[in-house]
Amino acid sequence: MKLTEKRIGIICIGAVLIGIIFLHFYELTPKTEKIADIKEGDYVKIVGVIQDMKVVRDDCRYIQKIKYIKIRDDSGGDLRIYAFKDVNNDLTNYIKSTNPTIKEGDIVEVIGTIKVYNGIYEIILDDASNFKLIEKKNFERDIYLSPNPTNIYASKYGKTYHTSKNCPYGKKIKDKNKIYFYSEEDAKALGYKKCKWCNDASNN
Repeated sequence: MKLTEKRIGIICIGAVLIGIIFLHFYELTPKTEKIADIKEGDYVKIVGVIQDMKVVRDDCRYIQKIKYIKIRDDSGGDLRIYAFKDVNNDLTNYIKSTNPTIKEGDIVEVIGTIKVYNGIYEIILDDASNFKLIEKKNFERDIYLSPNPTNIYASKYGKTYHTSKNCPYGKKIKDKNKIYFYSEEDAKALGYKKCKWCNDASNN
C-alpha cells in the first residue's frame, strides 16, 4: 500500500489519539523513596516528619496561607513542599482541619515530582490530596489572640504583657498597636513576660 500524504496524516492523527487515550487511563504509580535517594524528575511518595512550616497568619494568629513545609526522614535528607493558588487554599484548610492543627513533629506523606531549585529539593503539589497526615505527634495546643479587648494585653512590637489598665507602661501603647490575650498562660506560651509594675500591683 502506497503511503500518500493523506494516509500519513491519518496515521499520525490516529497515533496522537491513541496516546491521549492511553495517558487518560494510565495512572502513574509513585515510587516510595527516602529523601537522600531522590533525583530531579522522580515521581515519588515520601513519608517524613515536619521539621519546619512557614505560614502566613492574620492578626489573631489564625493560619491564612502555607508558604512551605519542610520535612525530613531517617535518611538525613530534607524536602520542601510548596502549593499555589487553589491548591494552597485546600492545603491550608487541610492543615487546619485537625485539632490541634498539623504542625512541626507530625508525620506526613507527600506525593509528587521532584524539582531542584538553588540546590533545594522540592515538590510542588498538583493537588492537596497528595499531602496526607500519617500520624499526629505534636499535640501542642494552638494559641490565638482575642479579637476583642481583654485585661491581658501587649504591644505587637514588644514582648511584655500587662494586666492592669492603670499600668503607666501599658498606657503608652497606642490602641492600634495593642494585641489581646485570652489568658496569661497564652501570653507566656507565646514568649511574653509580665510587666513588673503589673506584677507588683497584682500582689498588693
